Formats: sequence, structure tokens, C-alpha cells
Amino acid sequence: MSISKPHFRTSILRCARLISDEINHLLEPFQLNYSLWQVLFVIHSKQNCTFLDIAEYLNVSKPSITKRIQALNQLGLLTQLETQDKRQKKLCLSEHGMQIYQICSSLIDEFEQLLISELKPDQISQSQLTMELVVQKLLLMKTGVK
Repeated sequence: MSISKPHFRTSILRCARLISDEINHLLEPFQLNYSLWQVLFVIHSKQNCTFLDIAEYLNVSKPSITKRIQALNQLGLLTQLETQDKRQKKLCLSEHGMQIYQICSSLIDEFEQLLISELKPDQISQSQLTMELVVQKLLLMKTGVK
């Protein structure tokens, strides 16, 4: 009996799990994990955003974002911005948050470069394109377009 090739999803999920485990290890000295890093990344990318913006971008529930925001606030990494609508809280990275973001971003970039160091540029480009096409398809499916 021959061993079958893994499904595409199995490869993606295994890769994602191994990458997130390694990123958790890199972020541990900063009292962060991959889940918290994702929130910092979104806030940094969008400059300032609401809990809902973060939840939608990461495709997770608003309560799970609230827990992550609380943890990041305890670490002094976020600043809440004044808004006209008191029900919506906008967030940005604090000065300390920006420093930690830059340090962690550099560590993660180095890790990524190590992962792809033996790949050819066309392999990297093709992999990125494949992942982007899969993401686009998933987003379309989420909105009901097939």
C-alpha cells in the first residue's frame, strides 16, 4: 500500500502551525505570542483602527480581539485615540508599542529570510502568487461569491 500525497490544505495547515510555533518562540521574550502579534501588525498597518476593523481583518470574533487588546494594553503597547463616537474605540501603537513592533518585526523578517534562503526567486514569487489566489478565493467565498 502506497502512502498518498498530503492534501493541499494539510500542507498549508502544517506549515502555518510550524511557522506560528517558531514565531511564538521568537516573541516570548517580549511577553507576546503570534496571536497578539497579529493584532499589533494590523494596528501598525492601518495606523489606527477599531476592534471591529481588527476582528474583520483577522477573521476572528470581536470578543477574542477584546482579550488580545487587554493583554496588549497591560504591556503598554497601545494608545486609545479619541473619537466622536464614544462606542467605537480607535487604537494605535504607543511609543513603547512602536519600539517593540520594530524589534519583533525585524526578528520575524530574519526568520522569514532564513526560511526562504534556499529558494529561487521564481519559487518564492510563485508561492506568494498561489497563496494570494487562495486567499482571494476564500474571501470571495466568505462574501457568498463562488
